[in-house]
Parts: sequence; structure tokens; C-alpha cells
Amino acid sequence: MAENQDQEQEQEQEKRVIIVGAGLAGLAIAHGLKKNNIPHLILDRESTPRGRNWGITLSWALPLFTDILPERLASNLRQCQPDLSLPSAVAGKKGVLIRDGSTGKTLAEAHFPVIRRMQIQKTKRALAEGLDVKAGKKLIDIRVLDGGGVEAIFEDGSVERGGVVVGCDGGASAVRRWLLGEKQAAQEVLPFAFMNFAFSLPADKARWLDAEMNPSVDVAAHPKGMYLGLFILDKPDLEKPEGWVFYILATWPIQGEEDETNAENRLERLRAKMGGWADPYKSVVEWLDDGVQIGRDALRIWHPVPWENFGGRVSLAGDAAHSMTFHRGQGGNLAIKDAHEFVATMVKVRDGMPLADAMRVYDEGVRERGEEVEISKQQAIAFHDFERFLESPVVQMGIKPK
Repeated sequence: MAENQDQEQEQEQEKRVIIVGAGLAGLAIAHGLKKNNIPHLILDRESTPRGRNWGITLSWALPLFTDILPERLASNLRQCQPDLSLPSAVAGKKGVLIRDGSTGKTLAEAHFPVIRRMQIQKTKRALAEGLDVKAGKKLIDIRVLDGGGVEAIFEDGSVERGGVVVGCDGGASAVRRWLLGEKQAAQEVLPFAFMNFAFSLPADKARWLDAEMNPSVDVAAHPKGMYLGLFILDKPDLEKPEGWVFYILATWPIQGEEDETNAENRLERLRAKMGGWADPYKSVVEWLDDGVQIGRDALRIWHPVPWENFGGRVSLAGDAAHSMTFHRGQGGNLAIKDAHEFVATMVKVRDGMPLADAMRVYDEGVRERGEEVEISKQQAIAFHDFERFLESPVVQMGIKPK
């Protein structure tokens, strides 16, 4: 009997999906597979949660997200919002606001029946519930086995065996580097200074900003060739605005050695760029505490290219498959679309479709969705070319998929 149990366990291991990376795409895939009783294992390189935090806007992909989640999570996504008090229908009505940074007037806006603004740290914590995420697992190699199946090898010496490896390990994906080599897998760095940081304000100023800004997405293009976005990141206590956390995204074309080297005087450089800006943007930057932490960052993208998937046994999803800028708000939506399609593909395989055939279709879809990388790149450029902004993808297409 023990021998039979060992054989059954080995057979299950050979069928299971190894998910590398416990970000948005990886966690969504894990829930979708669990919901469909498909064996899986999810691992992440981080031993402890990263300190960085940001928001994503789920619009057209929101129904796909709720479809692959268990009901207990799908019905309680509000817990992942920066502002727990904001109904998703109100968020959709407010939509996405794009302003002229020099006047504060509306340049473009998009409205939806429902959208949900998600804080990534809250979302990852919520999605990790009910999953056995193995932390501290840095992938260093993959072996495709002659008899079928794959092995994922980790820095700590552990080896995990399965039927498929899917890399959901972000823009600098180790799975992508294994598939394509360092040169082809390397990200492109765009020629823009980029600042992405959180901040709080005194209570009166926090209340003023909250009333002035769009509660979902409030971004601006300035005629001088600059992008700036204001977002709410967390409202832990609605009665204590001094504890609310906002964040800024700011980009402009690299100008001079300090931008080129990304010198430490980031707040000084940002403030020097704010001449001619209207409120709320101008006042917010003036009010920032001199000690606000602004880390080193860069705009990195990766255009998908065809990869050898070894009979469907190794693939990619989310940012690992198509890293893009935030300027058209598609990264999170496409990560969920990939997750939804990957789960549907594994269901087809479970039900008898050959793995190689099913994954060929999945990979083709991933690369097709990756055309958004170039669209978002052109949108990033357009935000810094005010004369042509009204011809840009976000104005012509909104934030709908291509």
C-alpha cells in the first residue's frame, strides 16, 4: 500500500504546475488552479514581503479576476482597495482623469460601470490566504526531463518536479532569462527620469488633496514635457487624515548628468520641475516633507519574442511575459488576462487536450497581448510631447485592451 501511495504521489508531482513568483499573476493562477482541482505549487524568491507598494487599476479584466478566485475572495475585493470606503461603482463613475498640468483642466477622461483600484500589498496579502506559498525560493535553473516533466532548481538546493513551469516572477524574470538567455531577456530602459514614492500630509492638507483629486486615477501631462500622477495608497483610518498615504508617479525626459545618473537629490530635482504647474500638483510637491524617501528607479519594459516552450512545459505570464510602463494602465489587467487564460489552458489539458497544443495557443495569446508593450511605450512618449498628446493611445483608445 505504501508503494502505491508513493506512486500516486509521484504521478501527482509529474502533473502539477510549478508557479514561480507570488505576485498578482502567480497568486491568481494558483487560486484558479486550486478552484479547478489542478495540482500546483507556488514559490517566491522573497523571504519577507518587499517594502515597495503601489496601486493598480482593474477595469476590463475585473470580471476575469473574480471568475478565477474563490467566492470568499471575489466577494471581498474591497479589502484590497487603498480606500475601503470607495464603492467600485463610484470608482468607475469617477473613472480615469487626465488633466493639462499647466491649468488643471480636463484633457481626457474614461468612465466604467465598475473599476477597482487595488493596493498591491493588500492584494498580495489577501490572495496569499488559503495558499501555501513557499518563500525564499530563488530559481537558478530548470531541467526539462527526457521522460516528460520538468524540474525547478533553487538556490537553497531544493528541487521541485512538475509537469509545467510558469514564470510569474516579474520584469526581471529568472524563468524568462532561462528560456531566452540574458541578452534577449534583458529589459529596455526608457530615457526618462522616473520617481515613484509615497508620502503623507498634515490633516488639513490631506483632506484638501483628497477632495481635489480624482479618487481612482488623477494624472496630468504638462506642456513642458512632463507627466505627474497623484494617487491614494492607503486610508487606514478615515477619521485620521494625517495617517493617509498618497503617492506620486513623475516622469520627464532625461536632461543632464543628475538625471542620467539618477543622483540622490531627487526631491530637489522634482521641485525644480514644478514651475508652471497648476494645483493640486504644484502645492502637493511644495508641501512634501524634505525627508521624504524617493528611491532609485527606472522605466523598464520588455517586448515579448517567441520562445521555445519545450512541448508546453515552460512558459510565462504577467510582467515576466510583457513588462510595460504604467502610462496606459494595462499591466495589471493583462496579468489577470494571462492568469485566466493559463488556468483555462490547464483545464483543457486536464480534460485531455495535448499539452503542447494547448500551450502553443496560450503562448501565442501572451505574445499577442504583449503588443501593448509598444502601445504603452508610445503613450509614455506622448505624455512628454504635449502637442501630440490628443492623438495618443490613451485618448484614442482609453484604457481598453487593443
